[in-house]
Amino acid sequence: DDSVFILIADTGSGIKTEDLPRLFSPYHTTKPGGHGLGLMIVQRIMRDHGGHVGIESKEGTGTVVTLQFPQKHRRVRMLKS
Repeated sequence: DDSVFILIADTGSGIKTEDLPRLFSPYHTTKPGGHGLGLMIVQRIMRDHGGHVGIESKEGTGTVVTLQFPQKHRRVRMLKS
């Protein structure tokens, strides 16, 4: 595959099942004082650069966030120091 993956996992309380479909929706937040824009912005940045963000979570177990970045094959030129 021509992708690089970064997985971020925690063993926290997880995300409620009813919140999962709305995670990337603008203005959806479960935090007091939150704006509900963070994950929407992450998704947009990843998509704009040919990547993907995914979230798997189970209540009481934790959450795994997967960032998939396309690996661009480019010629590398060493710079003189």
